[in-house]
Amino acid sequence: MIAHVCDRPAIIVDLCDAAAFIDMHGDRTRLWVTAETAVKCADHNPLLIDQATKTLENALRREGMLD
Repeated sequence: MIAHVCDRPAIIVDLCDAAAFIDMHGDRTRLWVTAETAVKCADHNPLLIDQATKTLENALRREGMLD
């Protein structure tokens, strides 16, 4: 997944990258808290990785950060 922040792409390849991206760029809105929770849950339960990915993609799209 490639997110655009300040005209520079951020490449998110795993849950650690996703968590770091959310921590650095996500404010404390419900949208970002949901994405953060999904990523943390998927870190403990690999069966949730697809759902966490969809949740993060949704947050990025709504913020205009995803192509």
